[in-house]
Amino acid sequence: MPPPENAGAVTEEARGTATSQVKTEAGDDGALINVKVQSQIAADVFFRIKRDVKLRRLMDLYCGKHSLDPKAVLFLDPCGRRIQPAQTPDDVGLKDGDEIDIMLKQDGGGG
Repeated sequence: MPPPENAGAVTEEARGTATSQVKTEAGDDGALINVKVQSQIAADVFFRIKRDVKLRRLMDLYCGKHSLDPKAVLFLDPCGRRIQPAQTPDDVGLKDGDEIDIMLKQDGGGG
């Protein structure tokens, strides 16, 4: 059953992990990609997102769901570069099936 036209910003389905979908418009399936978000501390989450939607929506949803402060984590693209909230999947170069890593920021280490 297709999602309603005015579905919320994100929907989820269970497969041992969660899948989320950013709001889409009818007949525009070619612009969607599936992205896996991996974390050190939580289960993997799969997002289905439009290529031209700012990744801030994905970041805010993930952080809200896992009670994380968005300023306390880094989102990294498949090449290990930091993803900025204002970027889109096209800006980052994400392809269908790519993974985004989430790392907790750490202070210290200097001796």
